[in-house]
Amino acid sequence: MFKDKIKNQLQRLYLSNFISNISIAGAAWVLLLVNDGYSLIQVGIAETVFHAVSLSFEIPSGVIADTIGRKKSLLMSSFAALMSAVVRGFLPGFGFVLLSIAFSALSYNFASGSDSALAYDSLLEEKRENEYDRYISNQTVIYRISNGIATLAAGLAVILGNTKAQIISMGLSLINILILSGLKENLVITRKKNVSLSKRFKDTYQGAFRFLKGNTRVAGLIFRNALVGAVDVLLLFFMQAKLPMTGIPEWSLGPLLFIMSLGGILGAKLSSGSGRYSLKKLFFICITIALSGLLTEFTGIWYLMTLGGFLTSFADDLLQIRSDIELNSMVPAEQRATLISVNSFCFSVVMIFMSPLAGWVFSL
Repeated sequence: MFKDKIKNQLQRLYLSNFISNISIAGAAWVLLLVNDGYSLIQVGIAETVFHAVSLSFEIPSGVIADTIGRKKSLLMSSFAALMSAVVRGFLPGFGFVLLSIAFSALSYNFASGSDSALAYDSLLEEKRENEYDRYISNQTVIYRISNGIATLAAGLAVILGNTKAQIISMGLSLINILILSGLKENLVITRKKNVSLSKRFKDTYQGAFRFLKGNTRVAGLIFRNALVGAVDVLLLFFMQAKLPMTGIPEWSLGPLLFIMSLGGILGAKLSSGSGRYSLKKLFFICITIALSGLLTEFTGIWYLMTLGGFLTSFADDLLQIRSDIELNSMVPAEQRATLISVNSFCFSVVMIFMSPLAGWVFSL
């Protein structure tokens, strides 16, 4: 019976991941902005706003997940995604673009940490946490496939126009809310239902701080993972604008971006064999691959740029999965979502500094 509950839990998380990332408006947001007349500098500003909001709310959202509930946090994520699509689709002007980006960041905040914490602790409750590596590998593959399919249809988003593309995103968010409503909350959350909310917040904050203070290994793991991830995200974002400048046919942009996403799938599949390398050694391998991929952007040759994106995605997901498994095995269940959110917090710090610089560099 419990296996069926776990199966239902994980399948809902898989499906939610797919629905969350299949949006053509979300995958092609840079292309839609540029198509609406916004500059790459403004795209860089929008990306900076995303990570500024994410920086401000990342850890509080993790605390909310660990005190009020991981399921509720995921539902709040879907509602924020819905609001982002409404604002971007029906309210014109760069100011509302930034507001939409802020809602998108909140959606990311409430989801990051909550989904993996809910999955890990659901497995841990039945002493099946050794199955988490397969789960996170599957989730990464699902993310790359769904995001790749959405990116493959980037041209469709342009044909439909921003408003219709955002209406599709609104529908997907509503579907996701229905999917997430069927999740079961972790016991580590439900056991605290008789504890006051203020005490739960206090215990979560203090417990997370004490853990991080005494674990420099965790801090190093988080920073290294954020650095590789930032290179991958920025490269793939700006490739949407730079690839058409190489003279490729318009129809080919989506397929080329999809090919890049396949690198992440390969990285996810090979992550289980990376255990023979220490995390530090794996980082140096992955950052070298990611930076090599980044350099291909300056060649102006479409097939080299596509290969570069493929390699960077490969390095990012290979390191991301290994880091995620290591991090979950080290953190206490009571502060799991909070401490995983610290990982995303560090990523936002790195992105705030790198996004405007990338906007300038890719404008050259």
